[in-house]
Amino acid sequence: MISIGFDVGGTNTKVCVMEEKYKVLKEFMIETPNRNGYDCFIKEISGLIVSLKKEFSRFTISGLCLAIAGDVDSVNGVLRYAPNLNQWRNKNIKHDLEKISNIKCFIENDANMAAWGCYVFDTQKKFNDMVVFTLGTGVGGGIIIGGKLYRGSTSTAGELGHMIINSGGRKCGCGNYGCLEAYCGTAPLIYDAKKRIRDVEDFIKKYSFDGDEITPELISKAAQKKNDIALRLWSDYGYNLGTGVGNILMLLNPECVCFCGGISRASKFFMPSVKKRIDEYGIKTPGRNIKIIVSKHHNIGVAGAAAFVFEK
Repeated sequence: MISIGFDVGGTNTKVCVMEEKYKVLKEFMIETPNRNGYDCFIKEISGLIVSLKKEFSRFTISGLCLAIAGDVDSVNGVLRYAPNLNQWRNKNIKHDLEKISNIKCFIENDANMAAWGCYVFDTQKKFNDMVVFTLGTGVGGGIIIGGKLYRGSTSTAGELGHMIINSGGRKCGCGNYGCLEAYCGTAPLIYDAKKRIRDVEDFIKKYSFDGDEITPELISKAAQKKNDIALRLWSDYGYNLGTGVGNILMLLNPECVCFCGGISRASKFFMPSVKKRIDEYGIKTPGRNIKIIVSKHHNIGVAGAAAFVFEK
């Protein structure tokens, strides 16, 4: 038995073919076929499935799982809204793909599938209760309770980036004020850097070999070379992220918290501040034995999607 996982982004789609014991047989990336509309997307993804069916004809395909950034009704397989996919609304992807492919199909939020990937591949399912923060352009997350993915009553649980950590603070892209994402997304990190660095051009020349923009990677390079501003940026980032983690510890009391996504690669610079912030909470017990880890996998979302099929 095999599964096929898709991590569908606005520009590219990652694909993973996986055996039942979580062995990856093939992993690759294609351009997301969404330029000519939704029907074209379904047609081209279906064509890809046919091709993979032939390539892996010695196996039975257990199912497909599409992980998509957006508002997903996972129960009915409907994509309610996807801002990065031409703002598609109310698309019954499950029905449309199953009708053509005759293979069971699941539609899930991409952060939830990243969380499931961390649960399977980073912890080998050894924790019953776990919360994952996805750190990248925005901040997302997923919640595992009792070894099961927790989605909530409308399949929208885990929007960790939109918990308030500073009431009346910065405006977030969602329209609210003081969200975690407004402090720990990529854009606010770069904004803070530009505010604090006196000579941005000189900073870029000093720490970048091939770029002309400030990026999280550039800030990490500067921190590696003990630049005070970069170190302070990551310290403040960790403090804000630690507030979000602390709130989750008070609410859910998980055994493990995991960070994944591009910005998690800078964890050695911000992790001390995360832990320090947690220690500042008045109620100590939830954070006393918490295991905080960083995912070792770069394509954890698509691997999580492929692995999730076997849970169904």
